Amino acid sequence: MEVKGAWGLVAGGLCAWRLPGDESGPAMARRLVRQTMSELRLDPDVIEDGKLAVSETATNALRHAGCARGDRPPTQPELWIWARTVPSPQLIVSVFDGARTTTPHTSGAGLLDEHGKGLELVRQVTAAWGSTPTRSRVDPASVPGKTVWFALPLPDDWPGLHYRVHPGTAAHHLLLNLTRRGFKGTSGTIDDGLSVLVLPNLNVWVHRRTFCWWSTPHRYLRRPLIDLQETTELLIHHLDTTLVPATSSPR
Repeated sequence: MEVKGAWGLVAGGLCAWRLPGDESGPAMARRLVRQTMSELRLDPDVIEDGKLAVSETATNALRHAGCARGDRPPTQPELWIWARTVPSPQLIVSVFDGARTTTPHTSGAGLLDEHGKGLELVRQVTAAWGSTPTRSRVDPASVPGKTVWFALPLPDDWPGLHYRVHPGTAAHHLLLNLTRRGFKGTSGTIDDGLSVLVLPNLNVWVHRRTFCWWSTPHRYLRRPLIDLQETTELLIHHLDTTLVPATSSPR
């Protein structure tokens, strides 16, 4: 569920853009993050942290955007923004690139060191950060790659905490998200209103307020329906690391 205005994030939406694959990419990412966070009326200090962190992650993606991908052309970086309520209200800013096997890590450099401080800076100014294998959202081919993401705090009274999503609507949008990323499935509704998404080797139950599924034989996950985009990424990671989507082109 992609939205054009920042306040669509309150209802579980996502903002996504393709970034230029040149030196203007980080500047565009900073502008879009500032614009989105300003529309949400976030604290100016948090906005500055977001601009700084996305500048580093977009620069990192630019370095890897042209990495060799066999006979495939380079993949342009993408910027995704959504909100989640678990573990706490947070804005997630994620920069996608096509270099799945290049795993970023902090170098241990101090903030005053001349080199190797980019991701250390991201760690210092954000609530959390990481890198996850995933598939593109903007590219129609949904090419494989990875994101480097970070979380920024949202106010404790974030409206999304009280926004109610109809289970049928949530199931529809989750299946649509997964289908667009190359994973086919079906959905159905049981007599008591409970919905289920049947995916390859995985069932996702949609209760009145939560998505539920077994991520491993011994780990059962629950996510609020409002955390639609977070749930999408968790499922994409699970499916994309255990299956080859039927609609994907050869890697």
